Amino acid sequence: MKKKNSGFTIVELLAVIVILAILITIASVSVISVINKSREKMSQEIRGNLKETAISYVIGKYPLTKCSDTIINTIEKGNNVSDNSCLKKITINTLITEGMFEDSRKFCNGNDTIIVYRTSDDYKAYLTESTCKN
Repeated sequence: MKKKNSGFTIVELLAVIVILAILITIASVSVISVINKSREKMSQEIRGNLKETAISYVIGKYPLTKCSDTIINTIEKGNNVSDNSCLKKITINTLITEGMFEDSRKFCNGNDTIIVYRTSDDYKAYLTESTCKN
């Protein structure tokens, strides 16, 4: 009597391994995409909170005059502006020291500068694109 071989051949096992490798690759690409979108959303939320916090800090401590349109355009284009009575430059470290902002995950560079300025009807804050971006 012949003994019947039962089990999988090496080709069948390799086929299963290849299929699993393809599925894992697809899944990991999807997970990485979700993680990156989550980080970007968190970055936007932190930047928004940071702007609001900086504005609150400046309103409470420094009276600002209204900036001219020329200065506002310079700020909003990301060009360097000199100190002026219509704007205040503060660092993230200043907000952390004053207890107004917490960055326990070290998401932001504390030396980054936030420019708070006054337009004709409101206060605004400017951050560079790289501020608190991870």
